[in-house]
Amino acid sequence: MRITKTSQKKFFYNGFIAYLLIPTCVQAGLNKWYDEKGQVHYGDRVPAEYLHKEYSELNEQGVTVKTSEAMKTEEELDEEEQKRKIEAAAKTRRIIAERKKALRDRVLLDTFTTSEDLILARDARIEALDSQISLAETLIKNDEVKLQKVKNRIASLEKAGRKPPENLFKQMTQVNRQIETNYNYVVDKKKERVEIMKTFDQDVKRFNELMKIRQELKDKKASEAIQ
Repeated sequence: MRITKTSQKKFFYNGFIAYLLIPTCVQAGLNKWYDEKGQVHYGDRVPAEYLHKEYSELNEQGVTVKTSEAMKTEEELDEEEQKRKIEAAAKTRRIIAERKKALRDRVLLDTFTTSEDLILARDARIEALDSQISLAETLIKNDEVKLQKVKNRIASLEKAGRKPPENLFKQMTQVNRQIETNYNYVVDKKKERVEIMKTFDQDVKRFNELMKIRQELKDKKASEAIQ
């Protein structure tokens, strides 16, 4: 087929028109962004008023090669920072708890041979605490008797129309304070007793778990040695 000058011109003209009709997004180095109404725009540069919003960079095929995220507000940044601090604190607490648990496991295995040893240690701690509680309760009873005597002495003097000496009131105040101190001591020791029982119960359970794991490892090694 013969190609005339007219057909050549027509071919180039049509090709030029086709080029113009190609979407601008397929040209390299262009950016894509959306305005307030959600309409898409393309251009060499993103207008300044849209730089704080999300926009994309396109390659020659119109494929997104990079996306710039929208700039966060101060409130969003503060919220993210607060969230980061909370997560970091939680992670630190987990690490500390895991280290404490590992240390406690090592102490249990290094200190005790059987769970009965743990029970004996618990009973010894409880016995010592019970003795301290019993002594404090005895002191409270003795001070209560002493306090009542002081009160009776003051009442007797006042009934006789005499003014009680100041040292009796001071003594009464001192005895009251001593009773309160010993009473609080008993309360604290009883709480400590409950915690000791709880802790040792947990330790016995954990010790048995560790011994079971240790035995399973021994059995596994023995089985592998036979094979």
